[in-house]
Amino acid sequence: MIELAPDHKFGLSIATPVLPAAGTFGYGEAYRDLVDYRDLGALVTNPVSLRPRGAANPPRLAVRSETLLIHTGHPNPGLSAILRQYRELWERLGLPVILHVLASSPAEMAAVADKLAGEPTLHGIELGLDEHTSVEKALALLRALRLNSDLPVIVRLPFSEVATLAGPLTEAGVDALTLTAPPRGLLPLLEDADEGPPAFMRGRLYGPALLPLLLHELSHWTPRLPVPVIACGGIGSLEDARACLALGAVAVQLDASIWRQPELLHHIARELAHDSGNVPH
Repeated sequence: MIELAPDHKFGLSIATPVLPAAGTFGYGEAYRDLVDYRDLGALVTNPVSLRPRGAANPPRLAVRSETLLIHTGHPNPGLSAILRQYRELWERLGLPVILHVLASSPAEMAAVADKLAGEPTLHGIELGLDEHTSVEKALALLRALRLNSDLPVIVRLPFSEVATLAGPLTEAGVDALTLTAPPRGLLPLLEDADEGPPAFMRGRLYGPALLPLLLHELSHWTPRLPVPVIACGGIGSLEDARACLALGAVAVQLDASIWRQPELLHHIARELAHDSGNVPH
């Protein structure tokens, strides 16, 4: 077993180091006919907010070769609706469920945590932070979560803020860190290219080009951080996952590669089990 929260009173143990990243796997229902969930260490849900959020206005997708730029707005029906709709499914999955949560203020974070208090189907929380989140705000969000919930807390760090936030969050008692959230990018919309100056789209970047950036961050930070690190960004093969683990990550999250090849979860999990000497189930 792999322990994501070794200093937490409950812990957060996973059987394999392979997880879906937040925003790629729904709330557990999307890939049930395509993926053997026993290959997953845990389910990391789509982002959830206290109140319902609608989708971003189009365009929401721009594609260049294997690079995707996505802007969804994190649509979801709100925390209460998510719990009502998926509680029974999570009970049946047979693996830990990590809820990825969003909050814009400590008060909102406290309200989210209060609703999660005593929720038996959840095993951990992954807190998503925006770019340019200050140290003060990040610590206030973590503190609000800690004061109102007993669940282990993972924080997914923005790519641009790892150097600023990693140290203070570990000193404040976060259980683990995910490095990193997809970085922000900007692309011209090709369909407007022949109609004067191009329109541009902003969003989050996904694709294999992110892997070297991720490996650079891992090589610098995993030796310096006293908490488990989960690698995320551009991982699209067994070799990519092995590289992340070799640099000190305890687990990997796959994102856009799942959309093209959901069977990668199975392949990577089984091969990593062979690497570790564990017999695949």
